[in-house]
Amino acid sequence: MIPHLVHESSPPQHCRTRAQIHDGSDDFRPAASALSATETVRQPGQFFSAVLTLLILMLHTLTSSAASSATTLDGGGQHATSASYSMDGSLGGIAGFSSTGATTNRQGYIGQLTEVASLSVTGTPAFLNEGATSQLAGLATLDDMTVTMLSGSDIIWSAVSYPFASVDSNGVLTATNVYATVAGPVSGFYSGRLTNTYVQVIDNQPDNFGSYAGDQLPDSWQFAFFGLENPNAGPGMDVTGTGQNNRFKYVAGLDPTNAASVFVLKIASVAGQPNQTKLTFSPWASGRAYAVEYRTNLVTGGFTNLTTVSSPITNSTEVSVTDLSATEKNKFYRLQITYP
Repeated sequence: MIPHLVHESSPPQHCRTRAQIHDGSDDFRPAASALSATETVRQPGQFFSAVLTLLILMLHTLTSSAASSATTLDGGGQHATSASYSMDGSLGGIAGFSSTGATTNRQGYIGQLTEVASLSVTGTPAFLNEGATSQLAGLATLDDMTVTMLSGSDIIWSAVSYPFASVDSNGVLTATNVYATVAGPVSGFYSGRLTNTYVQVIDNQPDNFGSYAGDQLPDSWQFAFFGLENPNAGPGMDVTGTGQNNRFKYVAGLDPTNAASVFVLKIASVAGQPNQTKLTFSPWASGRAYAVEYRTNLVTGGFTNLTTVSSPITNSTEVSVTDLSATEKNKFYRLQITYP
């Protein structure tokens, strides 16, 4: 605010204006800026009234300046600070960038240059079944700590391979058939940053992979022992020559590539008990159900569950049960193994 003195205009008179700055003596020094030649102070009282008005206005101006010192403005685009505030001003009255404490304000910029500091990508869902799709997207963190949400089409996606069939330009990821549940990598590129994420494909159909599909053996079991696309993994194959094929070895919990891994059922009499027979089998495998069956001839009829059997005794690898009523002249036994 610029203070104004009250004055009147009149024709020139030989009266000199003197300054209102007093140094303690009886004389007055000329002011740095005097009134114009047409301005005449009429009365001493008016002069001192003007001085008082000017001082009051100057005091008001200084008070206003002190009140705004904590939010000093700089219209010239320079950096201004105070005890608790800092601001980067923009030329032309633009608000610029300001911060205090944990709060940051950015407004009114004509333009602002930022760079991508980091990139993260995700798939939704992150777990999908064979043949299903996942929508990819991303999040870019800029060097000013702001973040930008990225759609699938904003990011350049690298070519994918197993366990995925494809990814399109919109970030739609399609899973392929798998031989076991597996997580695969997906890579995305945006504004100079390359990153990846993992999406898991669930083996929800365990017998549908490649040449192993539909053979009634889990693809994961065949892959574990024979690798991919190996004809020796077929259910009727017996690469070790034990007489027990791959289907039986899977159910019994055996290693189809190890000749020493065989299933054994032994029948023995019980000392002092002529009407009892002991049956021992091995190996016992977790998750299997075992049932002893019998028949009295091999020509007619079929096998029936043995109900006169004792409780099993096991040492964790071998199981023994006793037929408590082995009174028939001929009695043939077999062990039924069930594995879901």
